[in-house]
Order: sequence, then C-alpha cells, then structure tokens
Amino acid sequence: MYMQWILNPITLYSAVALALMGCLALFLSTKVELESVRRMAVSARQDLQSMREAAVKVEEEPQAAPAPVPTLPVPAASGLNLSKRAQALRMHRRGEPVPSIAAALQAPQGEIQLLLKVHTLLNQQR
Repeated sequence: MYMQWILNPITLYSAVALALMGCLALFLSTKVELESVRRMAVSARQDLQSMREAAVKVEEEPQAAPAPVPTLPVPAASGLNLSKRAQALRMHRRGEPVPSIAAALQAPQGEIQLLLKVHTLLNQQR
C-alpha cells in the first residue's frame, strides 16, 4: 500500500529526468574543463614558440669579443710558509733587524714582528 507510489509513472519519469539532468551537468562540466585545458595548452605552445624564436635570434647574433680584463698587479702573498718562517727565525738569531728580514723574505714588517713575538712567547712558556 505504501509502496504504490514507486510504480506510479510520474515517479519513474521524474527519476529518469533527474538522472538525465545529472548526466547533462557532468557532460557540460567536462566540456568546460577540457576547454580550459585546451586554452592552457595553446598558451604553453605559444610561449614555447616565442622562446624558440628568441633562442634562434640569440644564436644568429654575432658574438662580440669579450672586453679584455685589465690585469692588476699581483699583491704580495700574505702569510709565511714554514720555510720562510724558519728562515726569518734564523736571520733573527743571527741578529739581523726586522726591516732587513722583511725585505729579504718579501713580507710585511708587521708580519715578521708578530712572528718573532709569538716565537718569544712560546719559548718563554717552555
């Protein structure tokens, strides 16, 4: 008795109409999405083409010779290696003054003075 409405033709037709509207909505949304993807693909293709054209232009342009880099005088190497350090200490033990040691080793006088001070401090601690 209560299930009689299911067999009513209006119920059946309205169920079919709702199903067809759902299918139509899905079809239209798919079409809209496909169109947006197509637009993005066309845009990407145009961007790629413009990049290729720019690359061809760059390849075709004659390469200008790079400007020569001005050579600067090489600064004196800072820091004493072990052989120069030993040589400076030998020269100091012989009694040579700091300016002549610096000139002979081509090192700054301040660096020689620091070396000698550190050496004397280390010898005092022993």
